[in-house]
Amino acid sequence: MFFAASIFFALNGITFGSWAARVPDIARDLQLTPATLGAALFCISLGALASMQVTGCLCARFGSRRVGQVTVPCFAATLPLPALAGNLTELCCALLVFGLASGSANVAANSLGVEVEARAKRPMMSSLHAVFSLGGLVGSAVGGVLAGLFPAMLHLSSVAGVSLLVCAWLTRVIDKVTGPAREPSSRRRRARHSKTRPAGSQLISVNLLPEQTAPSIPGRFSSHTAVIITLGGIAACTAFAEGALGDWGALHLRENLHASPGLAAAGYALFSLAMATGRVAGHRLVARLGDTRMLLGGTLLAAGGTLAVSFGAGLPIALSGFLMVGLGLANVFPLAIGRAGVLNGAKGVGLAATVGYVGPLAGPPLIGLVAGQVGLRTALSGVGVLVLLASVLSVAVAAETPRATSVAAAWRVRYARARDRAAGARTQVTAGRRAGLTRATRNVTTRLSSTATRITDTAHTLGVVSREQAAVLLTLSAQAQPSANESANA
Repeated sequence: MFFAASIFFALNGITFGSWAARVPDIARDLQLTPATLGAALFCISLGALASMQVTGCLCARFGSRRVGQVTVPCFAATLPLPALAGNLTELCCALLVFGLASGSANVAANSLGVEVEARAKRPMMSSLHAVFSLGGLVGSAVGGVLAGLFPAMLHLSSVAGVSLLVCAWLTRVIDKVTGPAREPSSRRRRARHSKTRPAGSQLISVNLLPEQTAPSIPGRFSSHTAVIITLGGIAACTAFAEGALGDWGALHLRENLHASPGLAAAGYALFSLAMATGRVAGHRLVARLGDTRMLLGGTLLAAGGTLAVSFGAGLPIALSGFLMVGLGLANVFPLAIGRAGVLNGAKGVGLAATVGYVGPLAGPPLIGLVAGQVGLRTALSGVGVLVLLASVLSVAVAAETPRATSVAAAWRVRYARARDRAAGARTQVTAGRRAGLTRATRNVTTRLSSTATRITDTAHTLGVVSREQAAVLLTLSAQAQPSANESANA
């Protein structure tokens, strides 16, 4: 099932990366201004938001694997729709359908990832989200290469066709290995529904300790609600930055820095590569550095990268800025949602994720409106201001919450338990090997003693040795057996 979840995440990343690489071409073909393009991109967020709740209920009713086998190929099939649009109205309708399929595919893939992680009882969601970023890297890199060779319709249709073939092959493999997906029983549906997080929180899994409970926070807050909303604000600022670079980064490189189609797509590719790298190492970095250092350092690094992207004098500076933003933001959103989960469990995750999704929902139209007034460079620099705001909010959260309620504390406990289990397993293996060696040595010495006794008796019968010599040999043989056993036990 981990293989299936990885394929789902990779295909979602490839689909979105391919779309991001062709945004400048579609905007040029339809002669869209930044404001009108922002309004069109807003339809993606509306569609995704509308489909998430419905898909969450479908996953609880039919199972995430079954839903994923339908929604992921549907998401790929909607990829060519924006290239078919002939005017702004048609583009908005196409992006609304694209957003509906995107939200459904993301929820289904994340739901399947949560189930796989729960069965394996070890963290896997960071790896799966890294696979999504790698898929975005592949989609944007291939899109950048093909942007100067083929029209958007041919490119996006080809990606959709390959994705549909992969989905068909994956469905056949899964059904052959595990059998066709069946509708879960009522008891299993109730259990899954009780464990399924709200639709907004399906976007990320932090895999915290289930027994982790939040102590009461002393101070002016009587509950965790204000802190959780603040954590949601951090997530919203960082999600705003991710969405802005994904939707507007290639267009900025094409229009303001006069990059070729391939280099314009390389911006999002580098961003995805840095994001995947940061997420793979995220758990251990959080456990070693702590929540506050990771949040503060990541947001400051991303803010510097955003300024490099916005005001960089050349392509190398701007592309290095994409790398900085990807590395800085890789773990900020998961960490903010994870801290909310430590504070108040699934309810905290749902509240923080709901607030956090305001970022990608409001990001595209706001960037478009601001860019229409002051230019795209200045509009993207505003993203850096929001990321700096996230760093200030992270300091405020650190001042209001004890270290015991941090994600780092939960991961340190988890790693300590994992080390204890590994040490216990090694001790058991060593004890088993020692016991086996003792039994083998005892068997060998017993056989040698009995063989020596028979040889001595035969020699005495044949008159080779006297009775007294035979008695001495038997005594020495009997004494040798306990000595061998003692050395084996040592």
